[in-house]
Amino acid sequence: MVMDRWLKTFPVPEESPAHHIKDLCIWIGGGRHGTPQKFCEYTQWFTNVEKMTLMGVPSYRVPLLGRLPQSATSLTINTDAATPLQLQHIMTQLPNLNNVLLSGSLLPVDRTALPGIGMALGGRFGGRLILRDGCAGEGVVNMLLEVPSGLHFTELQVQCTRKGLPSAVRLAAACSKTLVKLSHTITFDCKFHFFSQPGWFQYAKR
Repeated sequence: MVMDRWLKTFPVPEESPAHHIKDLCIWIGGGRHGTPQKFCEYTQWFTNVEKMTLMGVPSYRVPLLGRLPQSATSLTINTDAATPLQLQHIMTQLPNLNNVLLSGSLLPVDRTALPGIGMALGGRFGGRLILRDGCAGEGVVNMLLEVPSGLHFTELQVQCTRKGLPSAVRLAAACSKTLVKLSHTITFDCKFHFFSQPGWFQYAKR
């Protein structure tokens, strides 16, 4: 495994070439193919990472991620079974976020047990936002809408079921002053209906 070889070659993290890495991908899965837990203790030394990708992300592994590189401006998460609160736990470690892609399955959660879930989030949130599958639901959307600095995305892509349409509309409205491109895919009985209209909000305001 690549990570095993890295740990063997660079046992002292501050003496490794981690500061040269711009794109870091961690698979937080189980079994021998997942990223070794010890490597997660080294992530803080990747001080110049721009793009951060987390694959798997089961809920019980989220607290074990360690300290993530705060330099990251782009975050991709593909979760197996996490909650909005656990996604927030990851995102709050990355104060410079601009581009965000969230996809995969989320565990059901009682909304009343998560007051102010998005209030701790920081970031510029002015690039591209992509939400797919379970991450396009009300829980994640509410988390993003509660960001104190507001949302300033210029591009929004949402893939959800018909049930998630109201949340997608709320999200688009929150970005209406900056949004340039909107893409929305709705699933009806395993069929995809695609809508894409660049500049829709500019046209609507005329």
